[in-house]
Amino acid sequence: MGLYKGSPTSILPGDGSKPTRGIGYELGQSLAAQIDAQFIPVVFEKNADVLAAVKNNEVDLVFTNASADRAQYIQFSKSVIRIEKGFLISPKSTVQSQAEVNDPKIKIGYSVGSNSQAELPMLIPKANLVQTSSTKQAIAMLKIGGIDGFSTNKAILFEMAPSVPGSRVLPDVIGYENLALGTPINRQGSAQFLNHFVDHMVATGKLNEYIQRSGIQGLAPN
Repeated sequence: MGLYKGSPTSILPGDGSKPTRGIGYELGQSLAAQIDAQFIPVVFEKNADVLAAVKNNEVDLVFTNASADRAQYIQFSKSVIRIEKGFLISPKSTVQSQAEVNDPKIKIGYSVGSNSQAELPMLIPKANLVQTSSTKQAIAMLKIGGIDGFSTNKAILFEMAPSVPGSRVLPDVIGYENLALGTPINRQGSAQFLNHFVDHMVATGKLNEYIQRSGIQGLAPN
């Protein structure tokens, strides 16, 4: 399973009494157990690397935003969770609302290969958009004011915020991500199997357990 660091929707490392967790990670574990297969998490620095891996048939399973462009090379299940999207603002910035973001003087970061890369130019066309290679780089830039803010889903933003003291997630909702399980597009019939698996996870309460254990914030009604 392709996973990426630093997101409660994907994988978070064990810390003291807390085991390794993440909604995608635990769903992958459960699916592997159900089909009596070995679960091998392949952890990348960023989601763009996960997407490249599934596109090249290098991983069997992913848990990511089921956008139309990704559906060209990923066979998705039904939506599993829905997450608000927004902005994490640097402690060095005076920005207080989304309305203030759309300004040539304001630098907003996004992850390379993310849906934000395509969406932000339409949402905030006047802002100065800055590509980042990872959340680690974005955190470093937010700390020093290299960017005024960073945009992605709020699950990641709330996970990043403690690493940037004084930062704040704006209450504005700029869109949503619908996350689903997916396999390479050539895996015939996998969507139906994944849908049954998702239904089972919901019916047994396992999905809710994984959500609670992940500590995710920013969920919206599915």
